[in-house]
Amino acid sequence: MPKIKIDQFGKELEAKPGENILEVLQREGIDINAYCGGFGYCGKCLIKILKGNVAQPTAQEIKHLKEKISQGYRLACQAQIIEDIEIDIHDSITQKVEVLAESGEAILEELPVKKINIQLKKPSLNQSLSLEEIAENQLPTSPFVRNWTIQALQELSRIENQDEKSFEIGFDEKQIYWTNSDVKKASFLGIAFDIGTTTLACELLDLETGSTLYRAGALNRQASFGADVLSRLRAIQDNQGALSDLQELLLSSMNDLIQEACQKTGNDPNRILSVMVAGNTIMEHIFLGVSPISIGTAPFTPVFCRSYHTSARRLHLVIHPEARVYIFPSVAGYVGGDIVAGIGAHDLENNNSTLLYVDIGTNGEIVLSDQGKIYCCGTAAGPAFEGAQIKHGTRATLGAIHQVEIENSELKIYTIGDVAPRGVCGTGLIDALACLIKGGSIASNGRLQKDNHLLSSRIQAEGKSPYFVLSHDPQIIVTQEDISQLQLAKAALQAGRKVLLHQAKREESDIDQVILAGAFGSFINPESAMTVGIIPRVETVLSVGNASLLGAKKALLSKVFREKVENLAKKAQYVELSARADFQEYFYEALIFEKN
Repeated sequence: MPKIKIDQFGKELEAKPGENILEVLQREGIDINAYCGGFGYCGKCLIKILKGNVAQPTAQEIKHLKEKISQGYRLACQAQIIEDIEIDIHDSITQKVEVLAESGEAILEELPVKKINIQLKKPSLNQSLSLEEIAENQLPTSPFVRNWTIQALQELSRIENQDEKSFEIGFDEKQIYWTNSDVKKASFLGIAFDIGTTTLACELLDLETGSTLYRAGALNRQASFGADVLSRLRAIQDNQGALSDLQELLLSSMNDLIQEACQKTGNDPNRILSVMVAGNTIMEHIFLGVSPISIGTAPFTPVFCRSYHTSARRLHLVIHPEARVYIFPSVAGYVGGDIVAGIGAHDLENNNSTLLYVDIGTNGEIVLSDQGKIYCCGTAAGPAFEGAQIKHGTRATLGAIHQVEIENSELKIYTIGDVAPRGVCGTGLIDALACLIKGGSIASNGRLQKDNHLLSSRIQAEGKSPYFVLSHDPQIIVTQEDISQLQLAKAALQAGRKVLLHQAKREESDIDQVILAGAFGSFINPESAMTVGIIPRVETVLSVGNASLLGAKKALLSKVFREKVENLAKKAQYVELSARADFQEYFYEALIFEKN
């Protein structure tokens, strides 16, 4: 079988007959950019052939690479392996996530899962009692008969020939989950997860104090299947083993974060006894190994929407096997547990104002809270804000242009890490678009115009295709096609909020505050977002960071909060945009850029 030598790692991989380079890299767990999931649409999986030959270039490669093909560059997803080769993947290797959004503080209240230390003493000969009954008599009373896990009973048996022994017991109203006979100064930990389509974030908490011990984030390894949830759905539909592969990639990403958090804090992963997981509906399905295919086509029906409880053992999480795992309830196929966690964390249903909550991403969830009544929808904003389908687009990693502004009539760009630019991420794209609108260099229909405007010198053309130069060296540009992708994304968000306002019989002028949630919303410039039309022009815009993770933390620390989000998911009124005739009308209107 042909072999691939990777210049960066000095290692050789074997290719199976008919495989392309991307398939081999994915099989070996080497992550490179593949925003479209390997279909050749995005042109991001750029590699260079150093030695050997691959099959002839495909039409997709010719479209994206042009003269670069003669320099040895190819797309990994298109280049079929025919002999031994040596490659350089420097241009596409996935960078570690550099930017983490803050979540906020959560207050310790009544824990959903509790821990108590007891002294278990065997009964006298004239008492007909089991050890489990003696243990239960020392727990707080419950209206339910508590069931015991097998592990808890097995640990209880360690009393053996001793008359009495100390035990730690983990329980709630309905069940006793674990017992532990080694109770010497043992920590009591929980971990909260936000499982995003692109990135994962977690916080390790001390459940006895409520304090955060460590926070971390990482790229979701599923990104090798594509940048958005639709690419994951397509992979599952086309490949029988893809669901299992996607679940394994997600769980391995989560396990790596668990181990990192415990190593950095000097804690034993086996002392993590409670887990909260919030994600969009498709990600929560994949997390449990449940096919989300039914969400992909009308009527977009999920297999489950209610919250789900299971044990860490069933999911192979590297923590205590009987740790309780709670998955947040969803509202619908495209409004998931991450949104329920976020709006619950910020108490939208108990607010007497009119608030717009926006989580900008590939799905673009929007929530309107009108005097506490909740309306919500999911918009197909697409992956443009993640840097996908953008010529020089990239995620928010080292070297990404994340901020663009006009200062003293000059264009200024800023990169993550203050290093040479290697692409432009979503926040930089929105800033750039806002600068073009304000500078008069873009018409209302989105076409670049080189008339005598402030940024005219940066508008150039290749043939009949104009583009805007963000950086000359290295050259980073925004093409006319890039602007069209952003135009479609902003129109979807704008039309979605118009439908919700119509449903609530409200106008944009009635909105008191806009809340921007999620990692993207944390770093977006609100003025740029208003100029482009992503959010309405209001006096108050609040960036709340990772609201989903905050909700997951609150659920770790509060039984009442968990009950609250259960009710919230049931009360929220979901509006399916594809069933609304007015959505298309609003969408076409929103394609226009207004100078405001």
